[in-house]
Amino acid sequence: MYSASSQPPKNGKITYIAVGIFFSVCLIALIGRFFYLQIIKHDDYEKLAISQQTSDTAIQAKRGAIVDRNGNELAVSATAYLITMSPSSFKSDDDRELLASGLSEILSLDYSSLLEKTKRNTSYAEIIRGINKEKEEEVAAFLNENKSLAPMVSITEIPKRFYPHGNLLSTVLGFVGTDNHGLEGVEYLYDDYLKGTNGKIITSNNARGTSMPFEYEQYISAKDGCTVKLTIDIEMQYFLEKHIQKTRVEHNVQNRVAACIMDVKTGEILAMSTKPDYDPNDPFTINDELILDSLASYLDEMGAVTDEYIKEYNKTAAELRTNKMVVEQYDPGSTFKIFTSAMALEEKLPILNETFYCSGSITKGVITYHCHKRSGHEYEDFQQALANSCNPVFIQIAEKIGIERFYNYITIFGLREKTGVGLPGEVAGIHHSLASMTDYNLYSSSFGQTFKITGMQLIAGVSAIANGGTYLQPYIIKEIIDADGNIVVANEPKAVRQVVSKETAETLWSMLEYVVNSSEQSRLPGYKMAGKTGTSQKVSDGTYENSKKIASFICFAPANDPQICVLVIVDEPEGDQIYGSYIAAPLGREIMLDCMKHLNIEPEYDDKPNKANELPTMPNLLGYDSSDAFSELIDRNLYAGIVGGEGIVTGQMPAEGTTLPDGATVILYTNDTPYEKKTVVPDVIGKTSAECNEALLGADLNIKVKGVNINYPDVVAVSQSPAAGTTVDKTTVVTVTFE
Repeated sequence: MYSASSQPPKNGKITYIAVGIFFSVCLIALIGRFFYLQIIKHDDYEKLAISQQTSDTAIQAKRGAIVDRNGNELAVSATAYLITMSPSSFKSDDDRELLASGLSEILSLDYSSLLEKTKRNTSYAEIIRGINKEKEEEVAAFLNENKSLAPMVSITEIPKRFYPHGNLLSTVLGFVGTDNHGLEGVEYLYDDYLKGTNGKIITSNNARGTSMPFEYEQYISAKDGCTVKLTIDIEMQYFLEKHIQKTRVEHNVQNRVAACIMDVKTGEILAMSTKPDYDPNDPFTINDELILDSLASYLDEMGAVTDEYIKEYNKTAAELRTNKMVVEQYDPGSTFKIFTSAMALEEKLPILNETFYCSGSITKGVITYHCHKRSGHEYEDFQQALANSCNPVFIQIAEKIGIERFYNYITIFGLREKTGVGLPGEVAGIHHSLASMTDYNLYSSSFGQTFKITGMQLIAGVSAIANGGTYLQPYIIKEIIDADGNIVVANEPKAVRQVVSKETAETLWSMLEYVVNSSEQSRLPGYKMAGKTGTSQKVSDGTYENSKKIASFICFAPANDPQICVLVIVDEPEGDQIYGSYIAAPLGREIMLDCMKHLNIEPEYDDKPNKANELPTMPNLLGYDSSDAFSELIDRNLYAGIVGGEGIVTGQMPAEGTTLPDGATVILYTNDTPYEKKTVVPDVIGKTSAECNEALLGADLNIKVKGVNINYPDVVAVSQSPAAGTTVDKTTVVTVTFE
C-alpha cells in the first residue's frame, strides 16, 4: 500500500501538463511558421533575396522597321539620348542656376522652368528626351567644363523612332509614344511584333551592396523587333499624295481629301493617304499652314493663345491623325450605281435593250426624286443613263431588282462588314436592315444615298468587278520578318467569294469605259479607263443639305484588262461647282496616268492634243437651268463659275461662239444678277505657275501657258499678254511665258 507522501503533488502534475501543452503549441506554431516561410512564401522571399543580392540593367530591344514592298524604310529606330538629373543632389543654388542657364541655352529650354525643376525634392527628374548626337556632345562638353554638375546629371542612350519621309503615309503608319510603344496606325496594331523583347544584365552584389566582378554577371540578350513589310509602293504613295494635296488646296477642301490605290488582281493596297495629315516625328504638332491659319480665329485680339484655341488645336491635331479611308463613313452617291448596275446585269434583267425616259424627275408615292439635269435627259438607253448618272432611271432599275435581292447584293459586295484590310479603327457600313427597308429606302439607295459605307469598302467592292467578279481580301501587310530573317507572317491573295460572273464584270468594264470617255474631265488620254463619279449630299442635323457635298471618283485601268483601281474622296470642296465630275474626276485621272507610267503600261492608242480648229467654243446658255448649263460645259471640257447661285442663266461670259482653250473657265450669271463685263489684268511677272493661275482666276481670267517644266519651284513667269493693268473682258485668255 502506497503512502500519501509517495505520490506527486496534484498541483505539480498540472504544471507539467501546462508546460507540455505550452511547448507543444510553440512547436506547432514554429513548424507552421517554417511551413509558411519555406513553402507558402518561398517564391516571394526568393525574389526578395535575389533583388537584394543582384541588380538588373535593362538592355533595350531595337524596335523593328516598317518598310514598303521594295524594302524602302518608312519607320526606323535611331539612337537618341535622354538627359536626367538628381535635384536632391545639388549642394547649392549656384549649381542649380549654372545648370539651368547652361542647359536651357544648349537645349532651347525655358530657363525658369528648368530652374524650378532643379529645386524638387526628388532623386530623379527628366530634363529632355530624344536629343540627337550633336546635342548630346554639347551637353557632355558643358558638364566636362563644369565638373561640379557632373554627379547630378546623367546621359543615357535610348532608341528613338524616326520617320525619314515625314508626313508621307503618316495616317497609315501611326507613331510611337515616349515609351517606344505604338500608339496609332501600323505602329499600334502590330506593336507586339515591332517592339521586340528587352534583355538584361544581372549583376551579383556583395554584402556591402556593390557590384561583384564581371565573372559573376549573367547576360540575357535582347531580341530585336520584327520588320513589318507593307504592300505599299513608296513611288505610288508619293504621286498620290502630291495630287490630292494639290486638289485640297485648289478647291479649299474643308473636311480633307482621301485616296487609295489597290491592285485588283491581288487585293494589295499600293498607296493610301488622307490630306491634310501630320508628321509622325512630331505627332501632336500641326504643321499645315492652312490649318494653322484657320485656327488663328481662336486667338485673342492680341494674338495670344486662349483656352478655346488650345481645345480646338488639340481636337484638330487628333483629326489629322485619322485615316479617313477606313474610319469614316459617307454616302457614296453615284459611284454606287456601279453596284446597282451589277445587280441588274447579274440577275439578267432585260435592261440592255430597254429605252428609258427621264423627264428630270420621277415620283414614287409621296416623294419626288430629281435628276441632276432638271430638264431631263429624255430618251436614253441603260449605258447612256449610267453615263448621264440619271437617278430616275436607276430608281426604275432598283424597283425591278427588289428589296430582298438588293439587300443580299449589298452583303455579297462586302458593304455590311469591315474589310479586314489590317488597319486599326476600321468601321463597317451603316445600312437599312432587311426587315426595316422600305421602297423609299430602296429608291434612294439605288443612287447611293441614305446609307453609309467607307472608302475601303467601296474600292474593295469595285475591285471585285474589275478583276472579273471575285471579291479578294484587301490587305496592307505583306510580310512580317523576325530579327533572324525568318518570315513569321506572310499574306497572299485570298479569294473570299464570287460576287458576279465574269460576263457581268466584263459588260460593266465596257459600260464604265463609255462613262469615262463621255467626259473630257475623266477621259485618260492614250488609255482605256473605266469609272464612275459621284456627288453625294451630307447629312446635317438629321437632314440632307445642298451646301455641303462629297465629290468622288472611282476608276480602274486598263479597262480591257484591269490592273489598278483608284478611289478619290473630296469631302466638302468649296466653289461654284462642287461636283465629282468637276473636281474628283480630273484628280483620279491624273493619279491613274501616273500609275500607268509607273507600272510601265504603254498607251494603247495615240491621243494627240486638239488642234486649234478643234478647240471648244462657248455655247449659248441663256435660259438654261444652271445645272443643265454646267453639264453642257463639262461635255465641252469647259468649267464654269456661277454668280447668283443656282437658277436660270441670264448672262454669260464670253459670248456664244468664242473659241476657248481646253479646260478654260467661263462665267454664268443667274437670276438676273447684275454684272460687270470688264476686269483688269493683274501683274503675274515673277510668279510661279500656281501663283499665276490663282491670280488670273481671281480676276475672272483664263491662262495659256508657254514654256517647259513650269511646275519647278524656280520656274517663274517672265512675260504676259495682255500686259498688267490692261482692261479686258472677263474670261479673256492671258498668255504667260515661263522660264
